[in-house]
Amino acid sequence: MKMAKSGDARWISHLDLMRAIERALRRAHIGVAYSQGYNPLPRLSFASALALGSTSEAEYFEVDLARPMLSTCFRSALEKQLPPGLEVREVCEVPSTGASLAASVKVATYRVTVDLPAPGDRAALHRAAGRFMKSSSHTLSRRREGKTRLVDARRLVQRLETREERDVLEFEMDIFLDPQGTVKPEEVIAALAEMIPITLAFGAVRTHRIALHRTMIEKGGDG
Repeated sequence: MKMAKSGDARWISHLDLMRAIERALRRAHIGVAYSQGYNPLPRLSFASALALGSTSEAEYFEVDLARPMLSTCFRSALEKQLPPGLEVREVCEVPSTGASLAASVKVATYRVTVDLPAPGDRAALHRAAGRFMKSSSHTLSRRREGKTRLVDARRLVQRLETREERDVLEFEMDIFLDPQGTVKPEEVIAALAEMIPITLAFGAVRTHRIALHRTMIEKGGDG
């Protein structure tokens, strides 16, 4: 199933989104299949998690049903129980065999809007995007639980294009979802800002996920 996430729902974490879907399925009286064992769980599979605060038109999940159900009936029953900001976009039947949804998704496409009132800052960030894409690597440092991890952001960014509009610079990027780890669009923008350097105001960066892809995308230019 494909869903959109907008408005206040952007503050629903991935874990809370899973819980919201489970509750909606129960309230809709949809017969969901459960796992075996001491603590049975509904058999749901979600695609790549979305960062808190981001919106999306490409949230996917699969659910195994205990009994057959028409896609139209499933959609009608579920969408009545979803919280505001979650909207069903598409429902279809998929084979029960093969790789999990999370494992099969390879690339995510994002649109990132950055508020930059100063024309000079917009031009500088645009040039930084070009230098980033022409570089062979760009290492980011992450520190979690007392440990530092280095990530090559350039290797994970398949495409990065920019478009300037009034007071904003809009980016569109394809990011490889490596099983060993990926990079967030916000981290890419922060890396570009550090290259200039400029300081981005709180809330200046807004991320929207456009699509998820099961296959790799040919690398594009720097826009």
